[in-house]
Amino acid sequence: MTHVPDDLPARVAAAITPLHGWTTPEKGVRLAELVIETGAAVSVEIGVFGGRGTIAMALGHQALGRGYVAGIDSWSAQASLEGSNEAANDEWWAKVDYDAVYEHCLAALLRCGVARHVRIMRERSDTALRLFADESVSVLHQDGNHSREVSTAEVGMWAPKLARGGYWVADDTDWTTTQEALALLVEQGFTLVEDHGGWRVYRKP
Repeated sequence: MTHVPDDLPARVAAAITPLHGWTTPEKGVRLAELVIETGAAVSVEIGVFGGRGTIAMALGHQALGRGYVAGIDSWSAQASLEGSNEAANDEWWAKVDYDAVYEHCLAALLRCGVARHVRIMRERSDTALRLFADESVSVLHQDGNHSREVSTAEVGMWAPKLARGGYWVADDTDWTTTQEALALLVEQGFTLVEDHGGWRVYRKP
């Protein structure tokens, strides 16, 4: 297994703290560590927004010296508002300048020196799915639309794409709208290996 660089926490914090989004440096470090620990050739983040999680995972690939993270996000109000979410959540997402956030994300990839380890896909997760073979993804970070409808559909579509022994990182696991998706992971045999309150790590059998 590749050694996790001692300076990884500092590099992750410096890279992602200035960006739009909610992935904390602590979570970013863990995402990078999972990429390193699995020796991932391919990892996936569903829901890139400002690029915090994607850049953290790319730093993991950079430490490995190979592979890439596929950052999937349509950066659109239509996708953000799909399904049933709380009114305050929908109100916030309806006001986002998606094109500006997208451009800031692309600039951050270059500024952080990780662009060669990232493939940005500006499309919906259910259409990007076609580009991935079954069991080809080592780490998946589900951080897109958290409505019950979308989050459960993503589990059904993307679980087959995750390699055996791979890790599914679920975000906002304390939301009522994500509970059905989490239950589906368990029904499919995934094991909860880490619970950080607002996010969890599951391992595929």
